[in-house]
Amino acid sequence: MMRKQKLILMDIDGTLLNTDWKMLPYTKKILTSLHEHGILLGIASGRPVDDISFHTQNWDLPFQFDVLVGLNGCEIQNNVTNTYSLSHELSPEQLKTATHLMLDHFECIPFLYRGSQIHALEVNEVIKTSAIKSGKEPVQVDLETMCKEPCVKVMFRTRQKETIDQMEQYLKTIETPGLKWFKTQSTLMEVSDSAVSKAIALPILCQQLDLDNGQIIACGDTTNDNEMLKAAGLGICLKNGTEDTKACADEITELDNDHDGLAHHFVKKHPELFKK
Repeated sequence: MMRKQKLILMDIDGTLLNTDWKMLPYTKKILTSLHEHGILLGIASGRPVDDISFHTQNWDLPFQFDVLVGLNGCEIQNNVTNTYSLSHELSPEQLKTATHLMLDHFECIPFLYRGSQIHALEVNEVIKTSAIKSGKEPVQVDLETMCKEPCVKVMFRTRQKETIDQMEQYLKTIETPGLKWFKTQSTLMEVSDSAVSKAIALPILCQQLDLDNGQIIACGDTTNDNEMLKAAGLGICLKNGTEDTKACADEITELDNDHDGLAHHFVKKHPELFKK
């Protein structure tokens, strides 16, 4: 009997890359081996697809990822079927509402992706660094310009980790119809359409690739990965992951992202992936 094909979807920050934002040699070796053994490999990130492509080109891997899921599930580039889709954009009014809500209560810098640029209300060193990491140009704009056209999400960068905790607590006390909030880094909050999660990409990929959920392995480390881990046939959280994400996972790695945690987990816990 032929083995059913598998698709592994992996988050980037805190999952595939270490805290210095580098892919370690052993992780590269294991990903290459998985691909050589016929496993479909995909990225599932809050970043847009063009941002993901910018980074994957710098990882020095001898293969192309089969699937890129960007913007927390709203953007799908399937390199197997050569198809692309974008969905769940927020209206200009929703963008303004969310931005005003955060600015009225917290010290933060709102920003969003606009093609090859990052539009931000303030371009400080952190925003400049984000732009460099994504291969985009940072542009300081006013609120009207930033929110004049639909966009999948707006992000809020804070200077202190404690501010994100305060945001999370505050958002539990209010209602924001049509909006869904994600903590994606220790100093980053994001807001999207209420239906958005990385999990919305799974049924689309299953249809495109003739898979079922049981053939998908999802890997992540923080809140915006939760729904994807629960929806996949197998959900894996990194040791360094947040407690809410660990609670959603079927398995937790023994090592963290600074010690090739995901790669070692595949080798030790799932040797069947390396058999053709």
